[in-house]
Amino acid sequence: MTDNENILLHLRQGLPGYSPTLQKLGDFILTDPQKVLYLTITELARETDTSEASVTRLCRHLGCKGYTEFKMALALDVQHNQPAALTSGDSIDMLVEETVQALRDTGKFINREVLQLAVEALHQANTIQIYGVAASAITGEYLHYRLLRLGKSAQLFGDMHRAAMNASTLKEGDLVIAISASGSTKDVMHVVKVAKKQNARVLMLSNTLRSPMGSLADMLLVAARPEGPFNAGALSGKVGAMLLVEVLINELMTHDVRYLAASQQTATATLPMLM
Repeated sequence: MTDNENILLHLRQGLPGYSPTLQKLGDFILTDPQKVLYLTITELARETDTSEASVTRLCRHLGCKGYTEFKMALALDVQHNQPAALTSGDSIDMLVEETVQALRDTGKFINREVLQLAVEALHQANTIQIYGVAASAITGEYLHYRLLRLGKSAQLFGDMHRAAMNASTLKEGDLVIAISASGSTKDVMHVVKVAKKQNARVLMLSNTLRSPMGSLADMLLVAARPEGPFNAGALSGKVGAMLLVEVLINELMTHDVRYLAASQQTATATLPMLM
């Protein structure tokens, strides 16, 4: 994290990878950050039935030297980055605001250095393999379509048995794009391990900052709003992943003018079907 900016966003993203104790602390902070601003470290530990050592450990996970620095970062975040309250209370307006905020948060969260590495890996890859199941397969379909529009050949696998066979034949210079909101999808993780044994590079698109699969990836791009078992595929979680795809494609188009030419060529090819 840079200068402790967007500390609530980093807490929200990192929460699934924390221990149960730190998750309890994190949930409490995310639920009522305003209240935490007025609590001492001892009071926060008591309120959450944890310990001062656990609070300090969470602060360090978030890039802060201690509780005082954490509270300063939290105060700035509460002041500047909380979405404006909706006056109408309309459920549609609330969904729109939640979705827009997910896009804003994802934009803040994208690591620009990792993004450039990912774009270069896409450009240089001998082959591109996309792996994703269930709701993550939706993002995979969109990525596959956008790469096709640029004339970039890729294979998409939603069946992890076939993906495992595919991964076992990969070579150095091939690129795997693994998509998993949780970063812990068992079947996808198995396939990624197979691909890594073959020396293929792995780019992971996820909604989770710390995960077992994320630790295996060469490059990790994270979208805001972690998904859970009951909201997987929800727009607020999926729109961030779609933004990651758009950012990758846009950066790829600026990387080499041939991609822009291919985009125009593939668009022209479909025109007769639209009339």
